[in-house]
Amino acid sequence: MLGVKVPRVLAEQCRTALWSMHLVDRHVGIVEEGGDVVIPLVGRPEPSLLRAFGAVLVDRAFPSRDARIGPIEAIRAAAAIPESLKEHLPDKWELFGDVAVIRFGSELDEHEAEIGRVYASVLGMKTVLRDAGGISGDLRMPVTRRLFGTDTVALHKENGVLFRFDAERIMFSSGNIDERMHMATVRCDGETVVDMFAGIGYFSVPLAVYQRPRKIVACELNPVAHSYLVENVSLNKVSGIVEPVLGDNRDLQGEAFADRVIMGYVKTTHEFLPTAMRLVKDGGIIHYHETCPNELLPSRPLRRLTESAGGRKVEVLRMKEIKSYAPGVSHVVVDAKIFRLS
Repeated sequence: MLGVKVPRVLAEQCRTALWSMHLVDRHVGIVEEGGDVVIPLVGRPEPSLLRAFGAVLVDRAFPSRDARIGPIEAIRAAAAIPESLKEHLPDKWELFGDVAVIRFGSELDEHEAEIGRVYASVLGMKTVLRDAGGISGDLRMPVTRRLFGTDTVALHKENGVLFRFDAERIMFSSGNIDERMHMATVRCDGETVVDMFAGIGYFSVPLAVYQRPRKIVACELNPVAHSYLVENVSLNKVSGIVEPVLGDNRDLQGEAFADRVIMGYVKTTHEFLPTAMRLVKDGGIIHYHETCPNELLPSRPLRRLTESAGGRKVEVLRMKEIKSYAPGVSHVVVDAKIFRLS
């Protein structure tokens, strides 16, 4: 039967993506083959998803579920903690290269070291971090605690693009993978692009790898993230296209020179719309991200774009919910063309 063969370090992310598309065969088990994992399928995924995880389609037999011991079962069997607590061990995790990030409740606090050890052992990770409080501050630093290992720098591959970053100090949202993949497909031949919140190159680097912009000005305020942005530009051999800039994007010089402006930030993104409107050319496109209460969709993001446009017309090309940000709140993106009325 049909399966998808994926490197083990990307298997959980790939399985989650396939599961959300109802493509995983639930009646048979996942198979491990050396450094790879083979996931059984009931349908054929899009080629873009396969490329995102460095995966290939294969045809093979799979064991019944009764014969399979999955990683969470292996973790629970191996964990030296009270039996009554094993049901609280998380059955989901994020893998960035060979660094794992897990989240669990306070009932397991006394057993952090053992939990780190067993997840590292079963998942084959060099380091395990605990997500201890989400994201903090304007620089969006992850709040984590180190459970196992000492090296928190990950080399993560997504959609054929390499990202090197310190998972203890840099946010990397797996929930944004669809938008990162989408941006890699945006045709921008010969364009000048400004990425106002570049981070480690989440959007800038894939766009430079897969498209043909003339130049991408990638601005980042966080000096740690900027250092990894510089490194990722070099790793992916796009130094001739991406210009990393350390600093506040509001300090960028010039007016009406950008064919495209990427605003991949949340919570207070609207405060930076005047800068985006200053930078964008007549007829240029803004990719505007916002976290918005669901009852205010789609009106609030569109109103904010229109109010900041200075009398110019705002034509919505695409509006999409990227993910749930909090109960009743969505992270959305609006792609809008900005131009003067004739």
